[in-house]
Amino acid sequence: MDIKRIAVIGAGNSGYDMAADFSLAGYEVSLCELWDKQNLEQIVRSGGIELAGISRNGFARIRRVTANIAEALEGAKFIMVATQSLGHETVAELCAPHLEDGQIIVLLPGNFGSVLFARILKEKGLHKNVKIAETSTSPYAARRVIGEAKVNISQFLNLYTAAFPARDTMYVLENIKQFYPTLFFPAKNVLEVAMSNPNFFHLPICILNTARIEKSQGGKFYPYSDGVSPSVVKIIEAVWRERGAVLRELGLIDLSPVEEHKNFFANLTPAQAVITGPANMQHRMISEDCPCGLVPLASIGEMIGVPTPVTRALITLASEINGTDYYVKGRNVEYLGISGLNKAQLTHFFS
Repeated sequence: MDIKRIAVIGAGNSGYDMAADFSLAGYEVSLCELWDKQNLEQIVRSGGIELAGISRNGFARIRRVTANIAEALEGAKFIMVATQSLGHETVAELCAPHLEDGQIIVLLPGNFGSVLFARILKEKGLHKNVKIAETSTSPYAARRVIGEAKVNISQFLNLYTAAFPARDTMYVLENIKQFYPTLFFPAKNVLEVAMSNPNFFHLPICILNTARIEKSQGGKFYPYSDGVSPSVVKIIEAVWRERGAVLRELGLIDLSPVEEHKNFFANLTPAQAVITGPANMQHRMISEDCPCGLVPLASIGEMIGVPTPVTRALITLASEINGTDYYVKGRNVEYLGISGLNKAQLTHFFS
């Protein structure tokens, strides 16, 4: 297995920038897209990806661009899963038959996806020596140029990381620091990582701007510059207080404190101010961040006796708006396989 070979699964914003950045750093990259094949066609037509911004700049020729998961995984030491969280189960199902001993799977971000990955691989009877980890967010703030094989990186983000189980965390970090020497930091466990995802503020912004989003009729909505006001910040703070209470009850800390986000909203850069958001209420800021982020928070809180009334209210409103019971269908404790565990058992499960 070649430690210089990396598979990137997902050819959205994160997949484009990761594949290009790794390629320019001298790694052999296989970029695989399982859903939107047009994203691959743009790269094939161009012969690679043009990377700009604060990262390495240049034209990155990708070793392999494919929709075949087996081709992508072959011989890769690292498998970087940069899909939406809602696709984790599908990716795990497709990866399982093709995994090799010694491979490291990293979900960026995870939102408890590492737990689901491990469960599916176990159900498939996989007996390979594979490590699975997840991060709290993506390594880059980046945007693709729509219709072109171009991506611009505007910011590097610190990534708190944990493996499932947590005893594998340092092994993963020791291996990954060869290409991310300063971005990855260890967290106590996947609970701490998943519950510290910074995207928790997306749902309050969207719910409190529902009319604005829908009246835009597909036009541009700028969630960070137009969607945030003092009252919206109060609701974001309430979610963070509930999240902090759940984490403290479990002996964990919030790795993405609300003060960071208040400062972010108050000091937007020109690039951040023009980031566009939902054109409708089915956008992933609702359909992904609610079931994969806020639902685990509320469900775990309920299980260990910590109330989360504001979080539950936002979940209820999102469910009514989209006609989907996110609390039942999302990543609740039953779905994650941790239902009925007390705090000590929960800690042991993730260790």
